[in-house]
Amino acid sequence: MATRSLKLQAKLTLQLSVIFIGIAVFTFFYFTRQFEEQIKHNIKYKTTAVVNYIVKDASAFKQNKFSDPNLIRKLLDLNNMLYLVFENDSGKIQDAVNFEVAEKNFYVKARTNFDELSDGENLYRLSVPINTEKNKGKMYIGIRSENEYEAILKYKFITGLFCLAIIVVGMVITYFFTALLISPLTRINKALEAISSSQVKYTPNTRNQLRVISDRVSLFLTDYKKASAEVDALSKRLNDLFKDKIVELNLEINQRKKVEISLQKSEEQFRLVFQNAPIGIVIIATDGKILSVNKSFCDTTGFNREEIIGLHIKFLFEKNYLEGFSEERSEAYEIPIANINSEKILLRKEGNEINVLIKSVAVLNEKNKVIHYVMQVLDISEIKKAQKELVEALNKAEESDKLKSAFLAQMSHEIRTPLNVILTSIPLIAEEIPGDDEELKMILDSVKSAGRRLQRTIDMILSMSSVQSGNYKPTYEKFDIVPDIQNLVNEFKSLTDDKGLKLKFNKGETNSFVIADRYTVNQVFQNIINNAIKYTLKGHVEVSVKNLKDDKVLVEIKDTGIGMSKDYLQKMFVPFSQEDAGHKRQFEGNGLGLALVKKYLELNRAEISVQSEKNVGSTFSVIFDKKINFVEAAQKEKALKTYH
Repeated sequence: MATRSLKLQAKLTLQLSVIFIGIAVFTFFYFTRQFEEQIKHNIKYKTTAVVNYIVKDASAFKQNKFSDPNLIRKLLDLNNMLYLVFENDSGKIQDAVNFEVAEKNFYVKARTNFDELSDGENLYRLSVPINTEKNKGKMYIGIRSENEYEAILKYKFITGLFCLAIIVVGMVITYFFTALLISPLTRINKALEAISSSQVKYTPNTRNQLRVISDRVSLFLTDYKKASAEVDALSKRLNDLFKDKIVELNLEINQRKKVEISLQKSEEQFRLVFQNAPIGIVIIATDGKILSVNKSFCDTTGFNREEIIGLHIKFLFEKNYLEGFSEERSEAYEIPIANINSEKILLRKEGNEINVLIKSVAVLNEKNKVIHYVMQVLDISEIKKAQKELVEALNKAEESDKLKSAFLAQMSHEIRTPLNVILTSIPLIAEEIPGDDEELKMILDSVKSAGRRLQRTIDMILSMSSVQSGNYKPTYEKFDIVPDIQNLVNEFKSLTDDKGLKLKFNKGETNSFVIADRYTVNQVFQNIINNAIKYTLKGHVEVSVKNLKDDKVLVEIKDTGIGMSKDYLQKMFVPFSQEDAGHKRQFEGNGLGLALVKKYLELNRAEISVQSEKNVGSTFSVIFDKKINFVEAAQKEKALKTYH
């Protein structure tokens, strides 16, 4: 019976141990597979980043060729890569870096699927398809895998030890519980054997002895059931506990894997940004020595990376005091240097000086102690040069403005004064001319017309100059626009009668009050009505005033004149522009009238629109907004300036 019990115990131990072995094998293969997939994922990400950088950077890859093989070689070294071969879509090799190494490692065996990397003990071979507008084909890349291979072996070893521990612990627990389970049966068997082999003589009390044995067996069976129930409960509890622990372990491993992948991506992105940043970046130790620099910083200073690493930062700024970066500072100095954001003079390798803008910040650890400093350096020499040129140009502009003002004042005095004498003398001369001398009268009329034309041109030039320079100061007041336009229409009545035109004025609206500068408003409509009459050979000129919704007033001047083309409508308000240009043009004018109209309306915040058709006529529409109160706006603007 003892032999049977041992066999039963061994059988149960073996069966339960198989379960633990299965769990251990599954754990080993699952987690090692996950670790290998993580390594391949990292390789895929790094390879994709490098290929995208090469393909998208025109300075690195252009017209199916590597523009700078040395740059590509450095990029491969930084990313632990052996070779790079580019093959076009026809299968022809266009360019390569370390081609001998690629052939030696059978680069053509590389696979195009990232999920099936061609791997070996020392190398991962990969083929990446390229499909852009300018480049199409494949890139064969070889990536060193010694570190990854060693990491996989190490991880497998650690995982194997863990799984072996699971098997050993499981077998010990299994043996303990089977022993606990078989022990009562063994005792019962021994008791039964003792009863069967006992030399008890049958006496009247024999029956009582059998009852004792029966009671003992019943008690044993009760204890066995109780122990069996406890074992089942404990086994279930342990099983649930193992499941929970495995789930927790899996979650922790996945979380660590995600953190590691995220950290690797962040480090890779920082490295790419650091190396390819357009602004110079330098990492400085707490003692002021340079730890690392990027390419832009080397280009700015003229030093190579090997020449500048380990150099004290103060030697690049000998002309300036660099706050906090002195040789007396030790690496254990805990107080961070205040952030630097100032303009300095940097000494290049060649000995010449350049103006730079620097910004330095401290990088702290979890204990709030300084690890190192990151300094950004921007070359602003061209900006300083441009600022200097801008100041010189501003000084020249101010001189030109002074010359222009002096010229206009001189022209106003030297031309207007004799012109006024000429114009006032013409009527006196006309009185002395005999009545029958028509030729001399025509000459005097021509002189009078030319003088007025010259006077009008000078007035417009001076007015335009005054508005453009901001010297004109408008005086805003509230007035009814209808009487002013009525007076202008009456002034032009004689001119339209001489040309045989009809001049109409519709003044049906009342209460057409606006707040504006009265002088410039009158000048606006004087110019528009004058142009309408000048460019109308037959028909009529109609002026009307209307009150619109939203407290607005519309003034329209319609004519049946020669009209304007659509092309000229786009530039009609440009100074000195005329549709009919040249010395042989039909109508006189200097092209300043409508430009001055536009400027005057901007002063009064009014809108103007023009509709015109060649040989049909034109319509000028001017809209004033009654709600705009220039007096209050001027007071607010004055108060705001006083406050500032």
